[in-house]
Order: sequence, then structure tokens, then C-alpha cells
Amino acid sequence: MQPTLAIKFFNEGQLDLFLSTYENRIDAKGRVSVPASFRAVLERNRSPLYVYKSLTHACLEGCGPERISQIVDAIDQMDSLSEEAEILQTMLFSAQEMKIDADGRMLLPAEFIEFAALDGTALFSGIGRSFQIWRPDQHQKRETDFRDRAAKQGVPRLTLGRRPVPGER
Repeated sequence: MQPTLAIKFFNEGQLDLFLSTYENRIDAKGRVSVPASFRAVLERNRSPLYVYKSLTHACLEGCGPERISQIVDAIDQMDSLSEEAEILQTMLFSAQEMKIDADGRMLLPAEFIEFAALDGTALFSGIGRSFQIWRPDQHQKRETDFRDRAAKQGVPRLTLGRRPVPGER
């Protein structure tokens, strides 16, 4: 299992997270509504939205600039000529800043729709500090597979700690 990158969004002591799942229609022009709760996270932090092709799944990933900065920082810690750095850079060169219109919609480029095999509907899956955009049936299959695995093999170890207070060392 690959290590995950994490980033903290603090707003007056509140941790802003992308949570839950939402299905929204993609119109003929490729526009899809970004869930209101996801837009609220970005608005509270005055952040643009970035979307890029997942490295490990047939889905898209979305986040704010803090996550992109963290990815860049992690890559900068690596040997710049290593294959690992080049693999992670793939996320960056597919990333696009998405403009959200007055109706809360973003225009998904055709290459993104094709990459995630989106067919008229996009499922937004909040995964904490970022989110994914899936074809609904593919997300359902993945969820079912993971729930079955957890039932058979047990749940992975999860260590919960105290959340740091902003400004605390």
C-alpha cells in the first residue's frame, strides 16, 4: 500500500473536509454541478478547485491548492531524477484549475470524461481532504469490494489521535 499525502485546512479552529457522496448529471456540454458542501469548503478557504487524473484508479481527483502544494513539496523531497518523482509528477501535469460558474458547475474537459469513463453522471466521493469523481457503477463496485474485503479480512488498523489546534506546536 502506498503512503498517502495529507494536508490540513483550518478555518477558525474548524477542519474543512470533503465528505459524503453525491451524484450529479453531466450535461451535453460536459458541465457538472460541484456539490454545494464541496464548494463551501473551497469558498471558506478562498481556494480554487484543481482536478487531475488519478494515478491508481479510473477516476478524477479534486482538491484545493494546499493539497497541490503538498504534492509539490513531497516531490521536491525526492531525487528529481527518480522514477518515483516522475510518476508523482504525472498528477501535476494532468491537473487543471476548474472554474466554477454562478450556478455551481464546472466544465469537465473531454479527456477527463473519457479517462474516468463518465457516461452522463458523475459521482463525487468525499475522502477527507480531497475528493474523487467516479462513474457511479465503478464506485459502487469498488465500495462493495472493499466492504467485502473488510468483512472477510478485518478492518485495517486505524490509529486515531487528537487533532492539533491551529497555532499549537
